[in-house]
Amino acid sequence: MKIIKNTLKALSVLGALAVFAALTSCNELADNLKVEPSDWSEGKIQTDAYLMSSIGVNKYIESDSLHLAYSEDGLTWTELDSNNAVFTTTMGSRHFRDPFIFRMNDGKFVLLASDFTSSGKYWDLGSRSDVNGYWGHPSNCIIVAFSKDLIHWEMEHKLQLTDQCGKDGGTRHVWTPKALYNKQYKCYDIYWVGDNSEGVNQVYVTQTYDFYSVKSLKPKTIYSPGYSVVDADIVKADGTYYMFNRDLVKNYATFKGGDIQCAKLDGGWGRTFQRISENYINRVNSQTSVAYEEYPCVYLLEDKKTWIMLTCQENNQGSWSAYASENLSDASSWKTAADAGFTVTGLPSNTAASVVRITTAELDALKAAF
Repeated sequence: MKIIKNTLKALSVLGALAVFAALTSCNELADNLKVEPSDWSEGKIQTDAYLMSSIGVNKYIESDSLHLAYSEDGLTWTELDSNNAVFTTTMGSRHFRDPFIFRMNDGKFVLLASDFTSSGKYWDLGSRSDVNGYWGHPSNCIIVAFSKDLIHWEMEHKLQLTDQCGKDGGTRHVWTPKALYNKQYKCYDIYWVGDNSEGVNQVYVTQTYDFYSVKSLKPKTIYSPGYSVVDADIVKADGTYYMFNRDLVKNYATFKGGDIQCAKLDGGWGRTFQRISENYINRVNSQTSVAYEEYPCVYLLEDKKTWIMLTCQENNQGSWSAYASENLSDASSWKTAADAGFTVTGLPSNTAASVVRITTAELDALKAAF
């Protein structure tokens, strides 16, 4: 098994120090390099609050940076630092998208984000906005940073997830990176959306032990429904995994595309996801009423039975819709949050959100810092 070295860093992997040589070619991966389960990955540690990461809706650096909001019940949200950026990358053009915060098995946090415009020209016109080919310079890397407290981010670097090409042999883009702990293989799975050789967006997984290196630059395709999908989010429920993503291929005559569908893992992790229904779960009243919503963000409320899904409106970014369900395997079970008896308020005027659970002490420290 090969490992790709990215940089010279020393970090703890569940208390064991792993040191990697900078810019080294492929070497054999040590057989005993594992990420063992912990109380964090097993859900044994009490968490009492929710932390949302997102970005702003324009193309300024301050917008394409990490913004945070918190909630103590998953319904009433409050922006941190008046919705100003709390962390800005120093990588590439200094723009990133799709920020996702994940708690590793040692309790520390890792931030994953899409690397945008890294090969494009950057023009400082006073607005600090990248005006040249914002979407036109794909990157096969993600931006990674670590934090012990969600306040100070360090050891920032780029991590390449694939060496495979997109359409016409060009660089394959890597969008909406997210992570899960893989207990079966004792590693972390980074799943992401990228284009294949025909230009169709699929969901891939690349495995890592440390977020500095990857097992292989040949990612596994885990969801390929036959049309382009984007904005994948994965949650675990009832002993299996569910994927929420947007069908990107719009057909105005047949009402296909433009909204959110759900897929379920077919067997053990490492296999593929299969769509549970053709239904668009955010079209709760009529499958012919197209909502054109994107970036599904799904999380479980404190009652341990209600799942909330937030979606961003495509043509009015910064404006959110909220839905609720108690049965992820039933695509017809979703209702608007209001119809299900829930009121979601205070959402930031941002886009591309994700949610992680944190402790009361961590939340108090964030409030004090921002």
